[in-house]
Amino acid sequence: MTVVRRQGRPKSEEKYYLILEAASCLFLSDGFANTSMDMVAKASGVSKQTVYSHFESKDALFQAAITSKCRSYQLDTQQLIDATAGALSLYECLKKVGVQFVRLLQDEDAVAMFRVIIAEAVNNAHVATLFYQAGPQASLATLSKVVAQYGHGKLSNERAHELALDFCSLLKSEFHTMMLCGIQSPLPDAEIDAHVKRAAEKINLLFNYYTSQTPSNA
Repeated sequence: MTVVRRQGRPKSEEKYYLILEAASCLFLSDGFANTSMDMVAKASGVSKQTVYSHFESKDALFQAAITSKCRSYQLDTQQLIDATAGALSLYECLKKVGVQFVRLLQDEDAVAMFRVIIAEAVNNAHVATLFYQAGPQASLATLSKVVAQYGHGKLSNERAHELALDFCSLLKSEFHTMMLCGIQSPLPDAEIDAHVKRAAEKINLLFNYYTSQTPSNA
């Protein structure tokens, strides 16, 4: 997702985050379709012109809100790449990323947003597409890139994407569906760690297998 900012003098960072916070609250309470840029301006205490000076459209603002939530759990591209720049093995990296991923999945606002999207998607597929692009798709693409880097050329991009997808699916397991249905409480830290460790072990085994094969089979 790209937040487009118009050219000109530097905009106030404080106002940018005020707008983003106000918009996030409105999207959660009123949904995407019922939230207008006028409402965002009023809730953030700025003019409508100021809102548009930071975000060119409601679509861009909505995706920025989703991206901001992912970033708050260290699941954006640069933070993940930074995590791999040190001495972390793939297994340790997956555990680190996995814990943050699960915490994001059970974040109260994230769960609420999932429910909003599911409800609106019936009559507005556009909002579901925006959400998917800025959230799940972006996170998966980032993780795929990280896994590919660990392969050092021994893993195709397609295989790296497959491993990243499998990892995310293992992390979601059945608990995420149960969370969305309101029949699962957030996992405590000890259970998160154990759950993530199992998923990371499985992906690490597959990774080692694929990278030990000839390039044509990787």
